[in-house]
Amino acid sequence: MVLTAFRVDKELKGSPLRDDEKDRLVHSLDVRPSGSASKSASEDDYSRENVLSITRERCGWLITFCLGLLLSALIVERFEDLLEHHVQLSFFVPLIMGHGGNTGSQTVSTLIRALALRQIGQRDLLRTVIKESVAGALMGGLLGALILLVSLLWPHLGAGVGLTIISMWANGVGALLTMLADRFKFDPAVTSVPLMTTIVDATGLIIYFYIAELFLDVSRQFDHVMTSSN
Repeated sequence: MVLTAFRVDKELKGSPLRDDEKDRLVHSLDVRPSGSASKSASEDDYSRENVLSITRERCGWLITFCLGLLLSALIVERFEDLLEHHVQLSFFVPLIMGHGGNTGSQTVSTLIRALALRQIGQRDLLRTVIKESVAGALMGGLLGALILLVSLLWPHLGAGVGLTIISMWANGVGALLTMLADRFKFDPAVTSVPLMTTIVDATGLIIYFYIAELFLDVSRQFDHVMTSSN
């Protein structure tokens, strides 16, 4: 795993740890105190990689992720009739997809650093996923409340509710994929973020459109009841 690419000496600068504790942490990460990588890590030294090796290592993953992103197009086609009759729903699609990727990327980056510093391990997988999911729900709820105020300008939009659920989902997926990448010895910096984004983009659209349909159904029923009472 290429977590040793982190500059451990930089991370520890100003740390309250004692010198002996810092030395143990440095050795546990398979990095020499000078900051140079050990022999096993030097084989993955980015400064020694050429363009062809970078392309070879990443292209396969990118092709897989690209195929996954095609699901987003199929999902939009599935809800084409909904968008045709309620074009205002499309206004928040970039927000929904972008936010899921943003919050999930923050989770992945945070956990990669925590794994590199041995602050968490595989025994913490379930606790980490739950903690990140709850944090995502809270953050999504705060942002969703703001979006909900904006969405009042376009009635029948469930963007505020959708943002909360998608934020929770993105954080949970990001945490799970990062921990699994560590377990199966993949580089989470290369695999976790694009895979998380691919999954969240597709599933986020499904969540958003189904919530929008639910809001529209409730609105139609409410309008029908009001019309009948009059």
